[in-house]
Parts: sequence; structure tokens; C-alpha cells
Amino acid sequence: MKFALPLAALLASAALAAPTAKDVNRAATRAAGALDGVLRTCPVSFARVGTADKQCVGASGSAEAVRGKLSAALEGDLYGVWRSRDSQRSVYNWVRTAGGYVYLRVQPDPEGRAGSLLYFDLPPESEGGAAATQAAPRVTVKPTPTPAATTPAPRPNPAPQPTQTPRPAPAAATTAPRSLAPVPFTRTLRLQAQRMNGADVRAAQDRLIALTRPSGGGRGDGWYGPVTAATVRAFQSANGLPVTGTVDRATWTRLFSEQARTFPASSIKLP
Repeated sequence: MKFALPLAALLASAALAAPTAKDVNRAATRAAGALDGVLRTCPVSFARVGTADKQCVGASGSAEAVRGKLSAALEGDLYGVWRSRDSQRSVYNWVRTAGGYVYLRVQPDPEGRAGSLLYFDLPPESEGGAAATQAAPRVTVKPTPTPAATTPAPRPNPAPQPTQTPRPAPAAATTAPRSLAPVPFTRTLRLQAQRMNGADVRAAQDRLIALTRPSGGGRGDGWYGPVTAATVRAFQSANGLPVTGTVDRATWTRLFSEQARTFPASSIKLP
């Protein structure tokens, strides 16, 4: 686990806010102004992805150049570091607004009108935003919710066709415990010869850091190594879970629950 400056507590609470269509519009308008871009209708290929509140902005320059300009313009209103799952063909993040965090993706313009297309939508935690993180076309179909870069033809992962994920039906009122996870559980995380990497690994690391006593701050590096596995074992022991060093669904659920127990740094033992 590598440490850098995080927004641990802030992100855990802000991710639970409920932005609205007005917040999506404000974020898109702000970005368009910062980039001298154009608010425009989203590409036809986006018709069946995301929510009806999505907004698109066309801007000149590559996705990497636009990402740099947005980092300078939005500064502390971005949700930590930028992420990519298609070798930086496209990048995604979340932008803080008055109502909460709004999803943002930067990718090559699939219609060729501008160098890059910025896609804004409600995050999955917001009402009506469950499909937002799967809101853009992909190049490789992968079961992870996040809009992807499209070029005529990923919510991260490139593909010429948009991922057409059906909008989930409204959930019946339940008393299910609220999850603090910024990304959904999609796979079991474990130590292996070829290190696992991704936003889910980073999310687990960030949460483990926040639960360690005393908290030294920092942020995970997104790679599941021996230190991460040892920290998982310390968390599992403190929370009455089987001590495996593996983040299965039960461990993930407990880790991102409000009932998760803290544990002392001294209990982290490397093999």
C-alpha cells in the first residue's frame, strides 16, 4: 500500500450525497467555461446509457490535454486522482457540486466534432443515477459500472458500441444498510503472482487506511500487494471475519459498512 494525500473521510460522506440534474448541468457548464468548450447534445450512441440528466461538452485537444486543464481549473473539487481502464484512452473522475459529486468522463469525441467529449451524469448513489457509472460506450465489454470511451464504435474500456445497460427498476423501500463504497463489488481481491490493480483495490486500501488506528493518512496505490493483504487480515480479525487476507463479498460489505470496526496499526503483521 503506498501513501499519498487522500480525502478519505470527505469522500466517504460526499459520495452519499444526492446531486440532481441541476448539479449535472452546473458541472458541465463550469467545465465548458474553463475549456472554452461547447455544451452540446450527447452522441446518438449515448441514447440508452446513463440517465436522462446526462450532459455533454465538446472541447478541443486530446483527452489527456483536457484532463490536465480540468485538473487545474477544478482543483480541490475533483474526487481524488483521475482513473482509466483503457490505457488512458479515456479518463474519469467525479466533480463536487453543491448537491454532491457528479460523474465526469473525458474521452475522444466519437462523432469527430471536437477533439474530446466530456460526459457528465448522476453518480450511482443518486436517485435515478444507478446507470451513470456505466454511462458510456465501451470498447471491451467488462462487468464494471463506469461510462467508457467510445470511438465510433468504455465506462472505462474502449468499444465502438455503447454498453446498453438496462435502467434498474426502482428499488422497493428496504432497511438495507447503506454502503460507503465509492465503487461496487465486482470481484474477489487477493494476493497473487500477477498483482491485481484497479479502482476497487484503491477503494479498499483507502477504507483500510481510514480504519487503522492511529490513522496516518494517505491513499492506496491501487495494487493488491503483501501489505494490503496483511492489513485486510488485521481488519478481518478485528471484525469477526475469517482471517484470509482476501477481500470477498462479505469482507467488502463489512469494510464499507458504518459498523466497520477500527483496528490498531500494530496488528498488521507481514508474513
